[in-house]
Amino acid sequence: MKNIYTMKNLFLLVSSSILLLSCSLDADNPNNLLEDQLGVTAFSPMVNGLEASVTRAYGVILAPYAVTTDEVSWIGSRDAWQQLMLGNDVDNINNEYIDAAFFYVAEARYWADDVISRGEEYSGSDAFTSANRSDLVRAYWYGATIYMVIADMFDDFVVTSAKTEAGSPVGPGNMSSLYDTAISYIDKALALNSGLTTELKATKARALFSKGIWAKTNPVNTASPLVTSASAVALALEVLTALGDDFSVNLNTSSSAGDTIGPNGIADQINDRLELRISDEYIISSDNLRPDATTDGNPATTVSLLDPIDNIADPVIFDVVAAFTAALRFPTYPVVTGREMHLIIAEDALASGDEATFTAHINKIRSLDGLSDYSGQIDSTVMLEYARRVNLFMQGRRLADHYRFGSTSEKWIPNSSALTKPGSFFPITISEIQANENVN
Repeated sequence: MKNIYTMKNLFLLVSSSILLLSCSLDADNPNNLLEDQLGVTAFSPMVNGLEASVTRAYGVILAPYAVTTDEVSWIGSRDAWQQLMLGNDVDNINNEYIDAAFFYVAEARYWADDVISRGEEYSGSDAFTSANRSDLVRAYWYGATIYMVIADMFDDFVVTSAKTEAGSPVGPGNMSSLYDTAISYIDKALALNSGLTTELKATKARALFSKGIWAKTNPVNTASPLVTSASAVALALEVLTALGDDFSVNLNTSSSAGDTIGPNGIADQINDRLELRISDEYIISSDNLRPDATTDGNPATTVSLLDPIDNIADPVIFDVVAAFTAALRFPTYPVVTGREMHLIIAEDALASGDEATFTAHINKIRSLDGLSDYSGQIDSTVMLEYARRVNLFMQGRRLADHYRFGSTSEKWIPNSSALTKPGSFFPITISEIQANENVN
C-alpha cells in the first residue's frame, strides 16, 4: 500500500511546559505565564501536540469499538472487555473502557477546536508564515478526524468551547452535525490552498459518506441499507485520479513519541497486554495468548476468513494483521484510503442500480490483492459488505455495518444491547455525567 500522507513526524510536545520551551515569550516571570501570552511562535508545537492527542484518542477509543464488533475478542481477565464483546455494554455508561477512552476523545476534541481557533486568530498577524499556514491545514485535518470518529462511534457527546464551563450534550438526534463540523474544517483547510489538497478531499469524501451511513443507523434501516452521495463520489473519483488506487492517509504512532499512545490503546491491549486479540472470525490462533498467527507468512494457515469468490484465506486480512502485530504498541492508523474511495463509488452505484459501475470498482479493489473478478457469483450487497469488512478492517466502521446490513458478531448474546437495540453506539459516560450538571 502506498503511504501518501502520514502526519508530520515530530517531536510531539503536548504538555504546556514543553510547549513553552519551544517558543520565545516576553514575560517578566517565565514561571508565571498566561495562555494569552502564547503567540504565533508557539503554534507549530501546539499543532504537533494536537496530532499526538488525536492519535492517542483514536487508538484508545478503537479498542472498545473493535471488541464490540466481530473484529476483536476478549481473552484476558477484565470483565468490562468481555461485556463489550458480548454486545452487552455498547450503551453502558459505566463500562470502564468506554469511560476511560472518553477522557482522551474529549481532550482531543477540545484541543482541536482550541488550536484551530488560535491558528485562525494568528493568521491575521504579519508573523504568520507559510509554514504556520501549513500547520493550520494540519490542525483542520486533525479536527475533522476527531469529529468524524466521535460521530461514528458515539450516540451522544458534550461539546464545549470553555474549559471552566459545563457544556451541553449535542443530543442523539443531532450527532450528524459533527460530520458537518468536520466538513467545515476541511473546507477551511482547502481554502488556504497550502498543500494536501487531494488528501483533504479524500477525507471530505469519507465525512460526506459517513454522514449517510449515520442516517442508515439512526434509526437502523436494514430494508434500505445502501448510501448514495453524489458529492462524495465526485470527490472520490478526483482523488483516485490524483493519488491512485491504494493510497493511505494515516495517523502514526511512534516509539520516539510516547504521547501518541495511551493506556488501553488497541495495540497495547492486543500486542502487549494480551487482554484482547484478533477474532477467530478472521484469523487462526493456536492458543489464546497469541495476538496473531502470522509468523509463518502463510495466509492459508493463519487466516480463517475466506474470500467469497476465490475461497482462499483473505489476503487483505493477512496483510493488515501482519503489519498491525509487527508494530507491537506503535501501529499506523489509516484514516482514509484509496480502497475506501472505491467502496464509496461502488456503494453509491449499487444503490442507484448501476451494477456495471459497482462491479468495476469492486474489482479495482480486488485486483490490488490478485483476487479474481467479481461477476455476480454472490448477491451484490453481500459482496459490498464483505469488501467493506476486509478493506476497512479495524478502522472503526464495522459496528455501523453490522447494524445496517443486519449482520452480527457470533459473540453477541441474545439479550445484549447490540441485538435488542440495534443502532446503539457509545454513550456519554459516567465520569462526564457525574461532573456535568447539564447531563442527565
